[in-house]
Amino acid sequence: MQSKYKKNNAQIIKLNKTIEKLNTENNILKYKIKKQKDNYKNYLKNKENSFKKGQDYELKIKKHFESMDYKVYPNGYLLGKKDGGIDLIAYKNNEVSLVQCKCYKNPPKQELLRKFIGDCELYIKNNENKLKNKIIKKIFVTSCEQKDYGVEKFLNENQNIITYLILV
Repeated sequence: MQSKYKKNNAQIIKLNKTIEKLNTENNILKYKIKKQKDNYKNYLKNKENSFKKGQDYELKIKKHFESMDYKVYPNGYLLGKKDGGIDLIAYKNNEVSLVQCKCYKNPPKQELLRKFIGDCELYIKNNENKLKNKIIKKIFVTSCEQKDYGVEKFLNENQNIITYLILV
């Protein structure tokens, strides 16, 4: 009987250790899941803040153009991701300015300017009737006061194609 008792006791101890191990693993998994949820919440918050920051910057640039007597259509604000790469469309007399706004800490890269020019050409092609007999300007605006070497070189080679403004 004592042998049976020792055997049962040993099994209980073994089961308790297994339960303890499973509880520890469960707590680790709960911690990891909580951490992932927190990271995802932070990611969404940062994304939302970044989106808001971009919208605020577009509004600031809109006001800048309006202060120079342009009528400005907030394409990016109204259409969001479907803006075709053109955040603002500014009208004044016979001039139409297609504007891309980038509120960046780091200097934009050359490929962004190239993409913007392509987006402008597509917009011009799709809106030929509206833009007929208009002077069309492509204006890339950034908040970053530094210029990337590739951007500098691209701008020097394409002075008549795009205007690059730094507005903090």
